[in-house]
Amino acid sequence: MTGNDPAHVERLAALLRPVDLLDFVLAIRRWLQEAHEEAAELQPLRKNYRGTWSNNVSFGTDRHQYLLQQAHTLHGDIPELDVDSSFQSVLLKVGRVGVYQFNAPKGPRQSIGEVSDLRRELLTSAEDMSLFGRPYAWLSGREPLLLPWSGTETDGLTESWAGQGRLQDDNHISWEWLVDLEELAEGSGSRPAPVALVSPLGLTLFDESPPAIPMRPRTEQRRGSAG
Repeated sequence: MTGNDPAHVERLAALLRPVDLLDFVLAIRRWLQEAHEEAAELQPLRKNYRGTWSNNVSFGTDRHQYLLQQAHTLHGDIPELDVDSSFQSVLLKVGRVGVYQFNAPKGPRQSIGEVSDLRRELLTSAEDMSLFGRPYAWLSGREPLLLPWSGTETDGLTESWAGQGRLQDDNHISWEWLVDLEELAEGSGSRPAPVALVSPLGLTLFDESPPAIPMRPRTEQRRGSAG
């Protein structure tokens, strides 16, 4: 991608309100990155004198279980967020959207490979959702927000996106709009500290002592006109 479209970024921010866009991006990326790191640390344990039985499947399983079991901790970073782990998957409900995260190893614009029945239901448009079906039960009137990501055991989380679109018959998603979350996070830097007012002497106005007020005892009565 050559850069995020400001209109798409604002669309994402509007869907997430009252949650701050950057708070959401940083919390989600940290959760995804930790899932990769924790799953990678477990793989050497799958080894004994007979050999090793760690593989891409075991890594992916451990990564998924971390996301599933630790999703509730996101509430500490985003109090407005609710987690629904029905059907052994994770849906994050926040603002006006239900967020469905999923692994897209080749990126969001390439084929997402084999698609389960549940994923196919969730990645289709809202108009295709049957009343009281699983997507309807999950979203409860919210708009679906898709959050594809990619990563490996060696490199950890490598890319993540958020957007809205629908699944095509060839297992590609036709995106209405898409935002690169890595670009947002990298462009944010660290949150700036509160700005302090600075005096010409270089001290903040809060650090300076208050100006001295001349005080002296009164030695004579104030003169006034006699009545």
